[in-house]
Amino acid sequence: MATPLGIIALVVFGIVSIATLLGNGFIIVVNCHSWLKRRKLVPCDLLLTCLSIFRFLLQCFALSHQYIYISSPMDFMCNNILKGIGLAWMYFNMANVLGTTYLTVFYCVKVTTFSHPLFLWLKPRIDRLVPRMLVMSILAFVLFSVSPVVRYWRTESSCSLTRNLTANTSHSEAPEGSPYMILKPLQSSFSAINFSICLTASIILIVSLWKHTRNLKKSGMGTKDFSTQAHFEVIKQLMFSLFFYILYFVTMIISMTDILMFGNFERLISDIIHALYPSAHSIILIWTNPKLKGVCTRILSSRDRSS
Repeated sequence: MATPLGIIALVVFGIVSIATLLGNGFIIVVNCHSWLKRRKLVPCDLLLTCLSIFRFLLQCFALSHQYIYISSPMDFMCNNILKGIGLAWMYFNMANVLGTTYLTVFYCVKVTTFSHPLFLWLKPRIDRLVPRMLVMSILAFVLFSVSPVVRYWRTESSCSLTRNLTANTSHSEAPEGSPYMILKPLQSSFSAINFSICLTASIILIVSLWKHTRNLKKSGMGTKDFSTQAHFEVIKQLMFSLFFYILYFVTMIISMTDILMFGNFERLISDIIHALYPSAHSIILIWTNPKLKGVCTRILSSRDRSS
């Protein structure tokens, strides 16, 4: 970390993290202001707000982890703090994956025109289903994982008080690994399932938009209006977002398998790539959402006039 490359990587990580906090913070503020005015949020805005909260907190914990690791001595208290932050990071990371999956499925069902019975059944129900499923999935995951985590911390506390395990302590009660290690199988399967669903929904959405754009060009409508160009822009943004999401998933697997130890330069590069997706995707969401884009444009234009 003290090398020139390490310092540059830390600066880049800080810049990407700030971009993530600003982009997702903007979405949270705009949608919460809209909720305070109208006392309700449409399902799309609710999903965007939840996803942005997850990403904002996720990046806060990632920054805190880096700061404490670099600035604090690696004593017993520091290790416990880092374990707690790592556990919180894991929860919000999986919440981010879940929110991304539900948002992609929501857009896929809303935009695509497939005549498959599943899509026809989901279209009129997706507004009610997705927010409920998001809340239920997070609650189910927390309830399912809280027992092993509480057990670990109780065992860890008893070991820290005695400084040594007694001879008659069973092997199952010994604190092996961190809570992150205990929940790693759950996180791996959870992330793989959500990644598969999100990847499938994204591909279906891209294929549907591409077919619709091709039909517009064949009918000659594409030469008379801007719909074809608009569809091409959406397809490019979706492919760009999908590319960063794949990188995000790969770096998440790297962090779960501990191939790169935390604190190494290579691990910091992996963390930078991991933080790129929440940052880039928030910018794409702002630019493709009419309400968010309108607010952002007004803010930028007012700043230009004032300067």
